[in-house]
Amino acid sequence: MELFYEEPYLRALDVNVIEKNEEYLIFDKTIIYPGGGGQPPDSGYFIGDSFKARIPFAKRENGKILHKYELIEGKISDHGKIVLDWERRYALMKMHTAEHILYRSIENLFNVKFQKVELHENESLLFINGNISIDDISRAEDLANSIVEKNIPLKFYYGNIEDVEDDVRIRKDRIKNEKIRIVEIEGFDKSACSGIHVKSTSEVGIIFVKSIKKSDFFEIKFLSGETAKNFIFENARIVRKLYLNYNIDQSKIEEKIFNSMTMNEKFKKDLFEISSSMFNFQLIEKNGKKLYYSDFPHADIRGVEKRARKMLENEKATVIYGNENDEKIFILSSELIDKELIKKIMEENNLKGGGQGNYFLIAVKKENFKKIFDELLKKFS
Repeated sequence: MELFYEEPYLRALDVNVIEKNEEYLIFDKTIIYPGGGGQPPDSGYFIGDSFKARIPFAKRENGKILHKYELIEGKISDHGKIVLDWERRYALMKMHTAEHILYRSIENLFNVKFQKVELHENESLLFINGNISIDDISRAEDLANSIVEKNIPLKFYYGNIEDVEDDVRIRKDRIKNEKIRIVEIEGFDKSACSGIHVKSTSEVGIIFVKSIKKSDFFEIKFLSGETAKNFIFENARIVRKLYLNYNIDQSKIEEKIFNSMTMNEKFKKDLFEISSSMFNFQLIEKNGKKLYYSDFPHADIRGVEKRARKMLENEKATVIYGNENDEKIFILSSELIDKELIKKIMEENNLKGGGQGNYFLIAVKKENFKKIFDELLKKFS
């Protein structure tokens, strides 16, 4: 008997074991949710008078719920109590309801389509087809939080997949059964969903979008409840520190940051141009071989590399440049570089890097930079 739908707030339950093997237990009834609808499975404990076992997860298989168990002490008997990891379950319940509210808020305001959701206790991901801006997200947040404040009860009922109404969010391609479970926030949202939810919208707490990112789909990372509140306060304190310490008008913080970023991009572009056209190396000439080198840390490494390649068009030489700030060293030569030599140096010093032919790039931590740079100069001079 599955009680997680009927009694989603039940934290412990006396049960009997009806099947077991070395990995899984099957009980006569359970409150452990096996996962579904983007919501991960519950975890908890199976406890008896003389034993204790961890239940890290459960899964549905051939119509049965299998509870993975890890014995902590004693020997499993046929009777005991399931104790749910309640804080985790309740966080997931609130997060799942928050996702329904947030997605429907976005869909009601903008032309988007649901793709998938990944729910976790602290922060979750919502994937949609469509494009929205950060200002659009703010509008959707306002609508979502107004639904939270209205304390709307959630309804749960079942229907036939063929009779589902047009206003129900559903991915028919992912549903195997004809009978579907509908989760409804009256007057706002209806979704086909097998997950566990709270009783009313007010339990969710604040809904806040942490970030948005365009990948194959539009990826929205969101928070809810205490996690959202703490994140908002933390960032508000950062903003406060900015405008108080730097005497910036609050309304102009965004403008100031944008201007600073624009200036920084211009500086980086200018530094690249200077590094690629005017950078000077020191020279070691020995046995007819030339080694140009520098560890000047205030140049653009890409610009220096461009400068080095231009130099090697006209003469046979090797160039070694290291930038301690970037924690990188490159070796460029007009001839093939001894790959085994580079590999040996990297292995002896536990370094990472790569390259082939006449070019190699090595990542070097600041604390080892001088040692590695001097060793490379010694080996190649």
